[in-house]
Amino acid sequence: MKPSSFQTTIENQFDYICKRAMEDERKDYFKHLSRISKQEVSFSDTGDYLVNQFSTIDNYSGDLQIFTLNGFSIGVESDLLSEALRNLTDKKRKIILLYYFMDMSDTEIAELLKLNRSTVYRHRTSGLAFIKKFMEESTE
Repeated sequence: MKPSSFQTTIENQFDYICKRAMEDERKDYFKHLSRISKQEVSFSDTGDYLVNQFSTIDNYSGDLQIFTLNGFSIGVESDLLSEALRNLTDKKRKIILLYYFMDMSDTEIAELLKLNRSTVYRHRTSGLAFIKKFMEESTE
């Protein structure tokens, strides 16, 4: 059965619309590529500062000094800092590790160790002063 002229016209119109949509999509895609290429920079044209941001340094657990506190293992990378922490009293070491490595507040530490908040603050500040003095003396 031969299609009617009306049906042929509809098919031709549909064919034209499909081709037009595909052509418009192709143009949009090339415009998009053009916009992206204007913002791209060649890797060889980037500065050393930017390239250095892409680098990474491997850290191995063997490089860390491990302190165990309340069932948690806290790794300290600096040998000098770990030596200073080892020279602190047990209470001051716990307070400093909880505050700086476990992000606990003085109030939370006081509740955990069953101390006054002011006592925790005093031990923390005196411990930091000791660490600072120890590290300054060691680097001289």
